[in-house]
Amino acid sequence: MDLFYLIIENFNVKQDSKYTMQHKASRYLLEYIAKNIYNIENTEIETINKKPKFKYSNIEFSISHCENIVCVCFDNNPVGFDIEKIIQRDYKKISQRMHLELKEDTLNEFYRCWTIYEAGIKLQKPITKSFSSIFLDKYFISAVSSETADINLKITQIESDEITF
Repeated sequence: MDLFYLIIENFNVKQDSKYTMQHKASRYLLEYIAKNIYNIENTEIETINKKPKFKYSNIEFSISHCENIVCVCFDNNPVGFDIEKIIQRDYKKISQRMHLELKEDTLNEFYRCWTIYEAGIKLQKPITKSFSSIFLDKYFISAVSSETADINLKITQIESDEITF
């Protein structure tokens, strides 16, 4: 499983809303990696049951963004991915409302459960394996799969100063 991310501040981004900027950056990253790493010539996307997929490739992907970071996770099997910024919040109340089962009463455990929950929604299949970690000191990430093999997540930052979208 491969995770690619970029920091939007590294790009020459025109003045757009935060969501529009994140959307454009994630679509750019998706297409860039698909073409340059996975050699997918036609990156046309179709949506099946609210899940985006490449129309002409079996490579699976999941997109997530938070603040100025956009991430795309790729795998040969169905994948779900989520990133969230770690901030102080009433995680006990949220955990109860969302029926999250925390193993420990900590903020990091809340984010582990929350990002697995969100990634699971994107996976749209029962979760059999998950990988979670603190990322860049202030984010929490989780990748999930419905396959039984362990998740080995390779993380790569994509950098460019000259791209405008």
